[in-house]
Amino acid sequence: MAEEFVTPEDDNSNQFQVNREKIKHILVGSPNVVKRTIHLLHTVGYAEVGSWSKPVIAGSLGELGDIVTVLIR
Repeated sequence: MAEEFVTPEDDNSNQFQVNREKIKHILVGSPNVVKRTIHLLHTVGYAEVGSWSKPVIAGSLGELGDIVTVLIR
């Protein structure tokens, strides 16, 4: 599946050149749900817990009591 997102350098090569762009992940939700999601992503090996930004009040992005945190990789 990942091969669908990369293109070969040339048709005769088995090597792939990967241009990686940064992607931003934004979690918005209750503090408990955000914390569980961050730990789940850590458990599956996707992102370290400490890589996420400090949670802040979500304001208009969420509902009352929601927080938002960001990961850029």
